[in-house]
Amino acid sequence: MDLFGKGAQNLVVDMSSSDLKLAVGTYNSKTGIVMLDKVGVVPLETDAITDGAITDNFGVVMAMKHALAKLDIRSKNAVITTEGAFMHTRDLELPKVKPEQMKDMVKYEVMGQGNNKDMIIDYIVYGTTKDAETNADKIQVRATAIPTDTVTEFREFLKNMDLTPVAMDTNPNAVRKLFQSGIANGNVNINQSTLLLIELSGRTTTITILDKGFPVLSRRLQFGHYSIRQVAESVKKLQGGGDSQSAMSRRLNITKADADLAVPVEDIDVWHESVAETPSLQSAVNAYFKSLVDAVSRTAQFAISKFHIDSISTCFLYGSGAGYKKIDKELSRQLSTQVEVLRTLSSVVGPKDFMLPQFVNCCGALVRED
Repeated sequence: MDLFGKGAQNLVVDMSSSDLKLAVGTYNSKTGIVMLDKVGVVPLETDAITDGAITDNFGVVMAMKHALAKLDIRSKNAVITTEGAFMHTRDLELPKVKPEQMKDMVKYEVMGQGNNKDMIIDYIVYGTTKDAETNADKIQVRATAIPTDTVTEFREFLKNMDLTPVAMDTNPNAVRKLFQSGIANGNVNINQSTLLLIELSGRTTTITILDKGFPVLSRRLQFGHYSIRQVAESVKKLQGGGDSQSAMSRRLNITKADADLAVPVEDIDVWHESVAETPSLQSAVNAYFKSLVDAVSRTAQFAISKFHIDSISTCFLYGSGAGYKKIDKELSRQLSTQVEVLRTLSSVVGPKDFMLPQFVNCCGALVRED
């Protein structure tokens, strides 16, 4: 979605959670390769960004300015990608018409008759089908609507950062672009597989069913792994001491000496035999996995039934929660299927010690289709 305009872009900001992600890079449309030069995670107060919307503009601006200086990021052209309840996405089947007519039809279908709310609507055409009754040709369209006020707020945020607004993307659209083709983890051909992608965020969980390179279904759920980190931090305080600087922060060259740190997820082992030794952590982990397994199972069953797709071959985990020790092993045990942390994509090349799971949305937003 290009809601700010057009042009080359270099800096992408994933603003879907209070762990802001930054990535600087380029996209080569001829090779299909995303090349990242720098990446970083900007820790914010837990309520600085709520459901993909900025609630503490001053705090976010100051934290980002510090991070840009720390990482020596000088790129001014900026793309934002985010996701929240303010976004409305619908899949439509419409008759074949001229492009100018299609725009009006999409707006009517998404907004409905008599709805005067000011929204910006963008859409993609992703296929064709036949009308069940008339057998007439129809076009399959995926449309997304975002309040104009929200887009304006993000534009003003970038301007306050002395950045040039280039485009605003949505995380589901970024994922769609990034997973159109290629090889995941060195051995899974995206175009030949039915995959389940799970973004594990602190406050939310997003489940995407990817069939032969196209996301047929995406569900964003209002639970995340934050409670596990809270319990782990409480346990650590009771036990006393410990290094407050995470390995991730050191690798990304962002220090948090001036802020209270939660226990890094990579220091927390969620394997059922490991958490059994700590009852409070075991309780938090069990509750999280129950919600996660139930959601994944329901979504997979629904998608297979509704879209008549093949059974899912592999689940890939990404997002901040993918850093938990043995989370892939534990989820695989509970789902009785193949689960892997997304380590590599053949279409993404990153800097030294680059960790793909945190920057999937950023990589997808760098892919421009205009």
